This record gives sequence, C-alpha cells and structure tokens, in this order.
Amino acid sequence: MTAAFYIGIGTALVGLLGILWFIRRARRLKRSTADDATVQAELRALVFLNVAAVGLAFLGLALAVVGLILAP
Repeated sequence: MTAAFYIGIGTALVGLLGILWFIRRARRLKRSTADDATVQAELRALVFLNVAAVGLAFLGLALAVVGLILAP
C-alpha cells in the first residue's frame, strides 16, 4: 500500500498548491482598483475553486493515512 501513500501525498500537495493559488489570486483581486461589485462577483466565483482545493487536500491526506495504516 505504499503506492496509496505516495498517491495521497501527491494529491494533498496538488490541493495545497490550489489553496495557495486561491489565496494569491484573492489577495491580488482585493488590492485591485476594480469596483466592489466586480471584486465580490469574482470572489464568489473563486469560492468553488477554494472548496475543491480543500476537498482535494483532505482526500489526499486521507488516502495517505490509509496507505500508512495498511502498510506492512
């Protein structure tokens, strides 16, 4: 089950990179000179990506834990 561990770690890292990308994009958007309605609309669109990245990181960590538990 070592493969499950490494796949889980890779998936968790992809999720973590997604979270970091979301934070960077949200900060850049917050500092922009666009009006408030535009910023809020774009942040609402980013919420789905944030939830997906957190879910992916969670599933990756869960798979890594399963791989550790089932390892000989």
